[in-house]
Amino acid sequence: MKFLGDYHTHTIYSHGLGMIEHNVIQAVKKGFKQIAITDHGFRHVVFNVRRFDFKYMRQDIERIKDKYDIDIFLGLETNLQSNEGHIDLKPQDIDKLDIILCGYHKFIYPSSLKAFFSFYMPNKLPRHKKSDLRKGRNTEAYLKAINRYPIDIIVHPKYGIEMNVVEIAKECKRLGVYIELNGKRISMTEEEVLATAETGVGFIVNSDAHSPDKVGDFTVQEEWIKKLNLNPDQIVNLDKIPKFRSRKLKGLD
Repeated sequence: MKFLGDYHTHTIYSHGLGMIEHNVIQAVKKGFKQIAITDHGFRHVVFNVRRFDFKYMRQDIERIKDKYDIDIFLGLETNLQSNEGHIDLKPQDIDKLDIILCGYHKFIYPSSLKAFFSFYMPNKLPRHKKSDLRKGRNTEAYLKAINRYPIDIIVHPKYGIEMNVVEIAKECKRLGVYIELNGKRISMTEEEVLATAETGVGFIVNSDAHSPDKVGDFTVQEEWIKKLNLNPDQIVNLDKIPKFRSRKLKGLD
C-alpha cells in the first residue's frame, strides 16, 4: 500500500521525542508528499503545547520547508472538553493552523465547572447501567464539536470514551470530516469499522507517532484494511492527497 501522508505526529513541543525536522526527515524517507505536526492541545493537563511555543513551531517549519520536497502542515490535536462540543481552541487560533484534529483524552481541563461535573467526571467513571445515556451525550458532544469548529479529523474514535461512531461518521460524511484509523490503537470493533465504512465517510490512516521512527508506521491499519476488505477509494491518503475541510474554508485547497 502506498500512502502519501501522515497527518497525526507529535514532537518535543508536547509528548514526542523528536524535533519537527526529525519527523519530516522520516516522512521523506517514507516517500510521503505531506506530513502534519499535531501536538497535544493547549488544555491537556500534562502534555499540552504551550501557547507561547506555537510561534516557534511555525518558525521551525518555515526554516526547513525549502530543504525537503514535502508539504509540512502545522496542526493541533485538540481535546473535546464538554457536552456542548467545546474544544481547546479559540477563534483566533484557527487561522494559525493548517489542519485541526480532535479527540477525547482523559487528562484535560474541561471548558467550565459545569463541564467538569457533566462531561469530565462521568467519562472517568467505569461502565454502569447509565452508560447508554453517557454514550448518547458523548455522541452529541462530538456532533456539536464538528459543527462548531472546522475540524478535519476525528482521532482514535472510542479510545477511552463511549460514543456512537456510526452516527458521528454520518455527520462527518456530510461535513467533509475524516475518521482516523490510528497507528497505535483502533478502539472500534471490526463490526463498528464496517458499519462506519457503510456511511461512506472517508478514513484517514495516521501513525500518532510520538517518536520520529514511528512516523508512517501503518502496520496496524494495513492489517485491518486487508482483513476487513475496506474500499481503497474510501481511504483518503492511500494513493492520493486528502482535501481538508479547514483548508477548503480558507481557500487553500
